[in-house]
Amino acid sequence: MKILLVGANGKMGRVTSRYFDQNNVDYEKVDVDNRQIIAQMHFDVILDFSSKDALMENLKLAYMRKCPIVIATTGHDEKNYELIKKYSASIPIFVSSNFSVLMAILNRCLKSVKKIDGMEASVYEVHHKHKKDKPSGSAKMLIKTLNKNKIVPKVIALRIGEVVGEHSVTFYLEDEKLTFSHSAYSRKVFSAGAYLACKFIENKQNGLYTMEDII
Repeated sequence: MKILLVGANGKMGRVTSRYFDQNNVDYEKVDVDNRQIIAQMHFDVILDFSSKDALMENLKLAYMRKCPIVIATTGHDEKNYELIKKYSASIPIFVSSNFSVLMAILNRCLKSVKKIDGMEASVYEVHHKHKKDKPSGSAKMLIKTLNKNKIVPKVIALRIGEVVGEHSVTFYLEDEKLTFSHSAYSRKVFSAGAYLACKFIENKQNGLYTMEDII
């Protein structure tokens, strides 16, 4: 399997390039300033670490090449998600707000929590000061999971220093509380998860896939 890494010069693109090099992954890389070389490249899966603004261009590329695409960009609105859903009828698409395997497990655990009278909940997250979206896609994923069970949490989102990513979900009842938490110590965990996604989706049928299909 050969991967086309789109957005190779971005923060996550550079981390992923190092991860691929260290683990002998077969890949090509492009960025906004050298996309014209794609025509001469052979690849089996597209890994998009570019930006939400390049979504249409990258979906069209996957559609033209009839190859799967892993969308690792965040900050998408409902219009973009509708576009992803539309293209998933013609190609395999893997999309996630967070490519950490343990975060996916945390999100699955939250699905088992039902609303109880008197229970309150909070979602707390910390990311580095350069992160633009607030709350993050990861926090929105957790909030959406809670909302499906009619739980509306209070949300606290901080942007401080160079924190890679910390998320916690706490449930409160009188005289007790329960906290689920996850911390990413290196961006490498997202590169590793994205690589798992590429391997997972390589030979899948057309459709939409997420980290929950891996765990």
